[in-house]
Amino acid sequence: MTNFEPRLEQLKQICHEIKPGVHHVSLVEAVSTILPDLPFRYRATLSGWYRLGGLVDADGNRIAAGLREWAESESDHDMFTLYEKYGASDYYTTRFDGQCHYFVAPTGKGASDFVQLKVEELTEVVDHPLFVNDQIPDDLEDLLDPHGAFKARVEPRELTPPRYEFHSVTDISELVGKQVASEGSDLRYIRFLEEWDNSIAGGKLRFCDHFVLKLLPFLDRFGERKTEATPVPVKKLPVPADNIAGMSGTALSNFLKEYDKNAGFPFAWYFNMLVEQKIWPQIALAVYTDHQRNYRYLPEKDLEILENWIRYPYSFGLNRLPSLI
Repeated sequence: MTNFEPRLEQLKQICHEIKPGVHHVSLVEAVSTILPDLPFRYRATLSGWYRLGGLVDADGNRIAAGLREWAESESDHDMFTLYEKYGASDYYTTRFDGQCHYFVAPTGKGASDFVQLKVEELTEVVDHPLFVNDQIPDDLEDLLDPHGAFKARVEPRELTPPRYEFHSVTDISELVGKQVASEGSDLRYIRFLEEWDNSIAGGKLRFCDHFVLKLLPFLDRFGERKTEATPVPVKKLPVPADNIAGMSGTALSNFLKEYDKNAGFPFAWYFNMLVEQKIWPQIALAVYTDHQRNYRYLPEKDLEILENWIRYPYSFGLNRLPSLI
């Protein structure tokens, strides 16, 4: 069992000390001094999210590091009082624009045999006026996330340079073992990993070279700590056009071969279907129909996985799967 606990403070410290750079080379080198047995490599970045920041005046001078704490101390949850005191102050909230960088270190040949390091990169920018549209918030939560805040955003002037912040380091093999033994856990990602191992891709390539796992810890209704995991492809490819689902035979076979080639691993279309959905389930049905008609172009191992999915479909998306059989 891997115990990262004694080294977490060191990992947090080096994240604070190192300036973010292209390909995160300096960070990887620093992490290797803390975890020398794990050859981490950068794999993917997920962006497009942000976190609540603090408060500044119109010139960018710091008023408070944390907006929630400042508002609580200044208002005692009375928004009218807060507005009377600061409505004319020309204050602006800030936000931290974030990116999540994923690094992986293989520990064996199986799909789950790797350690995943997640590091955030945060940049604080000016967000919107403290009182959006000069309106008095209904309560503290309305102040922190007011209606119309997105439209009220100002030019995102950078207040602090980008910085790393350690998030987590996870032995995926250990996580899988715990999840299997934990009743009520979401085991879809474990099926995904097992299918990788049983496919042609698993016999040739490492899972963690082509996917990372987006992990979401949560407490279930019994207060037990669980983790929801969603595979995320390292290389993003365009979603197929709707007309692809109408293909069959040689045309469909050629399309899938080209897709897999661009993705960099065999059976890529199937694994990406599970996380993207959209037109993919209809394409999977077309492939299945081809093979039922004895026009076969999938390796036997991959065909078995597809046939099992047709009988017992699953996905990681929110869209409802079509009726398959």
